[in-house]
Amino acid sequence: MELKKKQYKILVVEDNPSLRSGIVATLEKDGYSVDSAIDGEEGLHKSQSSSWNLMITDIKMPKIDGIKLFKTVKSRFPAIDVIVITAFATVDIAVDAIKNGAEDFITKPFPLAELRTKVSALYDRWENRQKITKSNSASHQIIGNSDAIKKIRVLIQKVAGSDSPVLITGESGTGKELVAQSIHESGKTASGPFIAINCGALTESLLESELFGHEKGAFTGAIRTYSGKIEQATGGTLFLDEIGDMPQNLQVKLLRVLQTRQFQRVGGEKFIHSNFRLISATNKDLEKAVNEKSFRSDLYYRINVIPIHIPSLAQRREDIPLLTDYILQQRSKKLSRVLPQIQTSVLRKLQSYSWPGNIRELENFIERALVFIEDNIFTEELFSFDEKSEGTETNPPVPGRDMVEYITKIEREMILTALKDNHGIKQRAADQLNIKAGTLYYKMEKYCIEDHEYET
Repeated sequence: MELKKKQYKILVVEDNPSLRSGIVATLEKDGYSVDSAIDGEEGLHKSQSSSWNLMITDIKMPKIDGIKLFKTVKSRFPAIDVIVITAFATVDIAVDAIKNGAEDFITKPFPLAELRTKVSALYDRWENRQKITKSNSASHQIIGNSDAIKKIRVLIQKVAGSDSPVLITGESGTGKELVAQSIHESGKTASGPFIAINCGALTESLLESELFGHEKGAFTGAIRTYSGKIEQATGGTLFLDEIGDMPQNLQVKLLRVLQTRQFQRVGGEKFIHSNFRLISATNKDLEKAVNEKSFRSDLYYRINVIPIHIPSLAQRREDIPLLTDYILQQRSKKLSRVLPQIQTSVLRKLQSYSWPGNIRELENFIERALVFIEDNIFTEELFSFDEKSEGTETNPPVPGRDMVEYITKIEREMILTALKDNHGIKQRAADQLNIKAGTLYYKMEKYCIEDHEYET
């Protein structure tokens, strides 16, 4: 249920009566709960008498100026958002205010529509935080208010009631499994299991065994009978991630399962029935793969009944502040630390970067930064942004600690070298690095390593 704007409380501190009344009337018309103060002294008094979500304050005021006011209020109530109002002559002061914790500023004279837009953005962030604390289900973790994400939410609700196969496409790290989980939770299979397997993380023989299961003694090391993912997914959802990496021999077997709903375990003779909903995902162009004969056309048309495309993070930059808030809450809880404050100027920096690794890269960045921040606040000074190449893929923002950056770079280069040496065969690359295949795949995701970086 959508939160009501009446719950969002705004305090307007402005000594100009006509401007103050205009702001109050406009924001009340938009549905917010609004009160006002005629100067900084009254603003300070009212800030202590109630719990406010947003304070809009002028800078130049008698008794107590806006800078001193918001710094005092922020020190007592760190969660409050602040927008400062300034004249052109004091823009430098406003910029300094943002560096000290204000969320935004607006210069006089300004159209009220501009202020409404800024307030609406902060309201969306606040509403998002409330939703996060109320639910941990996958459908509530699809964070964002961009048109693309709204369409995906609508589409999820439409397809959830059917059992038709779904194909989710999008770059690595965009949240394809999260969308699959949301479809599962919203649909007829919600009471059944959600079984996921990554088709690109295992060798062909291991993938076959994981999918179809095996009988005891079917091969060396098969010391017991194993029920595969297809069997485990009975009554629920089978999610095949990176299905574009599935070997052709297994594509044929999977197609047969989808046609008959029956299969045999490796080394077995008995046919086993399994009824499940299939959701597949890929970061590859499957139509191109079909044309190149690396992916079977009959399987492609069987799995692509309902297509859902997830845009890259660079295509929905307006969602980055909401995603950042969500990730901060999750990671802060994981690290058992107080939720830090993040400056609006930092959010703007994050929005300016292209995030080639998408949400996964943003998650890794925030988690690393949480280890290093001081005074429990994210400031611009903490991160090393290259101003000349902002928004490019080659100069990502990183926490300002050289050792972590250096080690990360070395480990990533070692993995790429091993993958190139072994022609992209992950099991062999893992053996060369003396790590498990699962560990290799995890690190490939962590460092946002794409196929084109090591394929020749």
